[in-house]
Amino acid sequence: MGADTGKLYTIGEAAEVLGMPATTIRYYDKNGLIPNVSRTGGGVRLFDEDDLEWMRFVERLKVSGMPIREIREYIELYLAGDSTIEERRRIVYERRAAIEKQLVELELALDFISYKCWFYDVASKSGTCDTPRNMPDDELPDDIRRIKAKCRINRY
Repeated sequence: MGADTGKLYTIGEAAEVLGMPATTIRYYDKNGLIPNVSRTGGGVRLFDEDDLEWMRFVERLKVSGMPIREIREYIELYLAGDSTIEERRRIVYERRAAIEKQLVELELALDFISYKCWFYDVASKSGTCDTPRNMPDDELPDDIRRIKAKCRINRY
C-alpha cells in the first residue's frame, strides 16, 4: 500500500492497467478503499504496483457482492493487523456463504429459463403453447421433467 518503489501510475494509467474507469478509482479513494494513496505536491494521485493490487483486491470483494461499508470495515481490520484475523475470517466466511446461497438461487433461475427456452422452442415448432403445456410427463425430455419438478412448474 504505497510502499513499492517501482513505477508510478497516474489515475488514467492505473485505470487502463486495471481495466476499470478512473471514476471507479476516484470513488474507491474517496471512500477510503485505497489506503495511503500518494499525491504530488499539486494533489495528483499516484499509484504504485501495490496500490493496483489493492484495487484488484477491492474489486474482487465488490464483485463478490460485499457492500462498500463492509469492504471499508474489512480494510480497517486488515490495517489493524493480526489482532483482527478472526474478525476478517468471519467476514470472508459470511461472504462465501452468501455467494454459495446466490449460486443455488442462480442455478434454479437458470433451470427455469432453460425450461422456458424448451417450452417456447416446442411451442414455436407446433404453432401453439398448448403443445408443451399439455405434454404428458412421460413424453418430456428427462432434463425438462427434472426442471419442472425442481422448479415446481405445473402449467406455466
